[in-house]
Amino acid sequence: MQFQQINAFKAVYELGTVTAAADFIHITQPAVSRLIASLERNLGFKLFQRVKGRLLPSEKGKAFYIEVAKAYSALESLSESALDIKSRSYGSLHIAAFPMLSSNFLPRLLGQFLSTKTNLRSSLKTYRSEEVLRRTGLQSCDIGFALLPEITKGVTSIKVECHCVCILPKDSPLTALDVIKPDDLDGHPMISCEKDHTQRQVDQAFHQAKIKRNEVAEVSLAVAIANLVAQGVGASIVDPFSAKYFAGDSADIVIKEFQPSIPFRFFILLPSLRAQSEIVDQFIELFFQEAKNAGIALTRCK
Repeated sequence: MQFQQINAFKAVYELGTVTAAADFIHITQPAVSRLIASLERNLGFKLFQRVKGRLLPSEKGKAFYIEVAKAYSALESLSESALDIKSRSYGSLHIAAFPMLSSNFLPRLLGQFLSTKTNLRSSLKTYRSEEVLRRTGLQSCDIGFALLPEITKGVTSIKVECHCVCILPKDSPLTALDVIKPDDLDGHPMISCEKDHTQRQVDQAFHQAKIKRNEVAEVSLAVAIANLVAQGVGASIVDPFSAKYFAGDSADIVIKEFQPSIPFRFFILLPSLRAQSEIVDQFIELFFQEAKNAGIALTRCK
């Protein structure tokens, strides 16, 4: 398949006529027809059919268009990444991160980092973890933070681990305990996060302890969990960043160690096709240092 064939097909599909497609891509109508015909021969099926003088996509043509649209969307995203790469200059720090870190901890960290640097261009953009990985692989950011099960080519990574904690309303009788266990939360109102890897580990800990949780709410965002806990709705088991930076500023929330230990893992991602800058090294060291200062014990895993 050739790009001209795909482009002609997409234009005819979206505009509805060969005439409109020819005008749009600036070639003749016969040329468009030849491109469509040659594409159909390559594919082995008809993309269009004529019904009462109108050119309509076949069922297979509709299915093929969905895949073509995906490819064009990827190309548009690649163009955005190219602009990201083009805009980088010496003395820059471009960060891509998943929402939990990019909404609180990283902005504070970046602000502190910039206060010690002059003429440093920076950006902090929020994406889903899969998109953070993709952009790092395209070498379009200097450093990424993502929740992922594995890493793809074009990226080097630092696997980081810490441990979840329990957050409680300030007037909960459980605040008198130094360590919270599943047995302590038997019958206690609880707020859970929508199912992800960490929440599944929490579920397993209670299942193994044979404790049926009194789950009163399930929410998507850590800030929503913190707000509900602060209002006295119930307790929750969360990652230490959420506990510290969404709940820790509230006098209505108490943070306690939780046992059994539930690991919270994420990756610091680095583009592997170019040299790592001194600025990136400094930012990573500051990341670990500030987490330690906040009482979050991070481990670099092998």
